[in-house]
Amino acid sequence: MLFINLAQAASVSSEAGFFSEWLAGLNIGGVILLLVGIALIVVEMLIPGFGIAGLSGSAAVVAGLIVSSNSFGAAMFSLAIVVLVLCLAALIVFKVVFGKGRRSSKLVLSDSITGGSTDISAIDPAELLGKEGVALTALRPSGIAMVDGKRLDVLAEGEFIAKGEALRVESVQGIRISVVKK
Repeated sequence: MLFINLAQAASVSSEAGFFSEWLAGLNIGGVILLLVGIALIVVEMLIPGFGIAGLSGSAAVVAGLIVSSNSFGAAMFSLAIVVLVLCLAALIVFKVVFGKGRRSSKLVLSDSITGGSTDISAIDPAELLGKEGVALTALRPSGIAMVDGKRLDVLAEGEFIAKGEALRVESVQGIRISVVKK
């Protein structure tokens, strides 16, 4: 029989008070539903999806509490224990995912762009001023252009520059190269 009383299985006496009453209401079917529900909620925390596992887990927890409780007090005590276990599980999951710092986080990109990490860092900005080139992509307003034999990310000032049109470098500020249609 699936709904064997846990109090009978553990042979808990009725003199133990509230906990024996709580245990007396629990049965194997309710405990299985609670454990499956908790497992599904933890799976939803670890592998985010469309919420199917989380919603199914929540429904299983509620069904387990309904099936396993004799009274409202026992159901609320069970709910408190389940909430505590889920909070601890969430804390552990977030410590594992976010606790290692920015460098090793699975969710946060730690790479950054510095002045030395771009192709333009080797070029003197004054060297590019006034140079002419061709738009390799449509510039609306940003895109790629070939200037002085170098492939550069550029920003069109003013009007749209179509692919293949001639352009001229108007200004260079840091890694921002502004161009105009020739």
